[in-house]
Amino acid sequence: MTMKTGLSAPQRRAAEILATDDKNEYTMPMVAEEVGCSERTLFRWRQDPEFIAYKNEVADRAMDDFLSDTYRYLRRLASSGLSEGARLKAIELVLKNRGKLQDVQRIDQTIRDNRSDAAIEAEIERLRQEMGE
Repeated sequence: MTMKTGLSAPQRRAAEILATDDKNEYTMPMVAEEVGCSERTLFRWRQDPEFIAYKNEVADRAMDDFLSDTYRYLRRLASSGLSEGARLKAIELVLKNRGKLQDVQRIDQTIRDNRSDAAIEAEIERLRQEMGE
């Protein structure tokens, strides 16, 4: 779902480069040259909330696309990783992702206090005296 923007084509292209470039490692001058604007203009665009929102949307879509690659790699690693440690870590990640393994321990404990109200009041008074009240 692509959001409607009032951004120009160069602004959209700049946002797309900034959101997804992990191979070419564009510098800001390179992005500015690619889209046909000055670096100053590019820096100004980067402060615009609409530009930021579009860039974030593009980044989210790119990550969604990357997710299937990640799962495929994780499955391959879990079944045939180079070391047992790598395989176990991959299996752990798969199980956590699927909700089958959690990093929490559940401890159920019931505490029963059979003291009377008078005994509790006496304990409170003793503690007050110890504290110097």
